[in-house]
Amino acid sequence: MAISMPFRDAVTTARYEAALTVTQPLRVVQRGRHSRRALARQAGRRGDGRRLPTLDGLRGVAALVVLVHHAFLSQPALAAPYLDPRTADDGGVVWWLTWTPLHLVWAGTEAVFVFFVLSGLVLTLPAMTGRLRLRAYYAARLLRLYPPVWAAVALAVGVALLVPRVWPEGASWWMVAMNQPVTPRGVAADLTLLVAPGAVNHVLWSLQWEMVFSLLLPVFVVVAVSRRVAWSHKIAAALAAVGAAAVFDSVAVSALAMFLLGSLLASGRAHVDYAAAVIEGQRRPTLCWALVGLLAAVLLSAYWLVNAPGWDLPADHPLVALTRALQALGACLVVAIAWYCPGARRVLSSRVAQWLGARSFSLYLVHLPLVSATVLLLGGTPPLWAVLLISVPAALLATALFHRVIEQPSHRLARRAAARLAAGPVRAGSITR
Repeated sequence: MAISMPFRDAVTTARYEAALTVTQPLRVVQRGRHSRRALARQAGRRGDGRRLPTLDGLRGVAALVVLVHHAFLSQPALAAPYLDPRTADDGGVVWWLTWTPLHLVWAGTEAVFVFFVLSGLVLTLPAMTGRLRLRAYYAARLLRLYPPVWAAVALAVGVALLVPRVWPEGASWWMVAMNQPVTPRGVAADLTLLVAPGAVNHVLWSLQWEMVFSLLLPVFVVVAVSRRVAWSHKIAAALAAVGAAAVFDSVAVSALAMFLLGSLLASGRAHVDYAAAVIEGQRRPTLCWALVGLLAAVLLSAYWLVNAPGWDLPADHPLVALTRALQALGACLVVAIAWYCPGARRVLSSRVAQWLGARSFSLYLVHLPLVSATVLLLGGTPPLWAVLLISVPAALLATALFHRVIEQPSHRLARRAAARLAAGPVRAGSITR
């Protein structure tokens, strides 16, 4: 059964529910569980700006994928395709782990894409449901981000002093390039997140754009809610920006365009509600969700699938640019699946996923220095199983301690600061619906 989906910002909730009533009279109206309001409740979407459990779970899974990604990059054969796509062996284990959707098991870059879309969504949603007081928001955001970052830099420096970053011949090029000796300039860049962070703790490169987006959130909200341009056109423009960023080698444009995609998912959640209701209204919704999940996996793997034949495509090739845009679309689909798919919600609401989700920021910040130190202590070129066996438990233990000692206190401090600044009357520095 084919149902066309309207993409106009002026379309109201009443039109969506009316469309559902006409097109799905038995499964939607009689069963009464696929309405927009019911789906919103099932998805765990709150109207008060609080956290969304299933999206927390997705964030935790993505952080774990980044950890596995960096452990895998300790292997020269697995790191080589990131430097030159023509270097992967033909038909062996490395080929299958690199050029097929199996890559998603350790797809750290794609996991960061998911992080960007998630941040855009969860930071924009509160502004869509009420008043966002900018002074309170900025204070809370800075206190949530900077103290854990400073502690993570201190940890990375300490680990580097204990285990000097001196790499033997034959070590993974990625480990050598991304784990250079500590310098004062690198420490300053990582502490401020202003100019080229990531010299001491490489993962902080993404926090620079997280900070930029956080500071520019009012602009993103205005763009997302504006009805002068159709929602679908804004989605297309953001995807085009991701592709153009690949051509012009602009990390800034690529990252901010993905944050914008998350903001657009928030402002256009009625469209997403409708699409989810259509899927749930099918005779086999589980199969439909599985197909959507397969599509998301293919889209996220687009860059690797295109390079699988061994083509010598430069980074600015239009086909490579297209794959980056498709990967961004795949990241949006992954977020939507986590938000609405019943099976995904069950998995992401599990104890393990929620534990990881609550500590995902800590895991993201602390894991790489420990992975690098593990590789160095094992001689610089250890087998993958040894790296995983030691670094993963060490990272999870460090995550638990870091979350308790650093992240949780910073969250409490952020909440107190926000509450104090939000206690006064609303002034001009606020965003309202």
